[in-house]
Amino acid sequence: MLIRCQRCGEPLDASARFCGACGAAIEDPNIGRVIGGRYTLRERLGEGALGVVYAAEHVELRRRLAIKLLPEDAARNATTVERFRREGELLCQLRSAHTVTTYEFDRDADGSLYIAMELVNGESLADVFRAEGPFEWPRVLRILAGLCDSLGEAHSIGVVHRNLKLENILLESRPTSPDFVKVLDFGLAKLIQSRLSLSPVGETVGAIEFMSPEQLMSRPLDGRSDLYALGVLGFLLATGRHPFAEARTYGDLVTAHVKTEPPLASTVRADLSPEIDMVFSRLLEKEPHRRFPDAHALAALISVMLAPYAIRDAPQGDTLHVPEGEEDTALAELPATKPPRKA
Repeated sequence: MLIRCQRCGEPLDASARFCGACGAAIEDPNIGRVIGGRYTLRERLGEGALGVVYAAEHVELRRRLAIKLLPEDAARNATTVERFRREGELLCQLRSAHTVTTYEFDRDADGSLYIAMELVNGESLADVFRAEGPFEWPRVLRILAGLCDSLGEAHSIGVVHRNLKLENILLESRPTSPDFVKVLDFGLAKLIQSRLSLSPVGETVGAIEFMSPEQLMSRPLDGRSDLYALGVLGFLLATGRHPFAEARTYGDLVTAHVKTEPPLASTVRADLSPEIDMVFSRLLEKEPHRRFPDAHALAALISVMLAPYAIRDAPQGDTLHVPEGEEDTALAELPATKPPRKA
């Protein structure tokens, strides 16, 4: 994304704070701007492939929200505008509690396109992982379960995220859920079975570290491509290492995704169980048909795996109602997990 220096007109990266040509400090001209006649832009939060995100305030309601705005230079590109338009139209259909809520998609009086969305008070998974990772495996599975809820809904209406990565996942701390997942940036989503190609032949859109083999080979995608990304995410969060950490170049990583079998997670972190190995290995299958059929199937398995922990971690004072006839049935004690080893 490009902006221009207010002094000399030099094109600059959207994140620039000083002009490399004339040295002038760069002030975002959109701060204080009213979008759509009702949203005042207050603070720049960041920028991505298709837009710049601002914290904003509704002029009348005083409600804080986020506005994703297509920069002027990018708006001149018909392909980028079409991508942005699709993002807004699709996002307005998503209602999962684990997807950042989109309020509206519209056009400003000057022709600028924008998306008004929920302003999430959370930390990026990237920041949390840098500070606390690797995570215990139950925590990893809980995060994956939240992602499954968001992705499962999106896949059901024909939306593939295509750009899952640590930076696109937020964690909110809630009283009953310290790692409440919120998924960002469905802007690179693509309608399944759409005949409209928005990317030049051979172009890949997303973070290569998490791309599925079929995405890297420009093959048709469905929701199982996102499941592959969940496999990479889960492996990384649990072990502290990427499954193809030995790859040293872009080409090496592409080849590894397409041809190299990933190691078992338990060979990187010894306290992981065969069940965890099975989940990650199945998600990381090269062929989509060998992965889980959909996000809901993965979520159902995770629910079973976490069930003993839900009982053991129940808040003090809560009464667990034992089904009649099962009073003498005892749950076997699960082996204690060792503290995660720092990568």
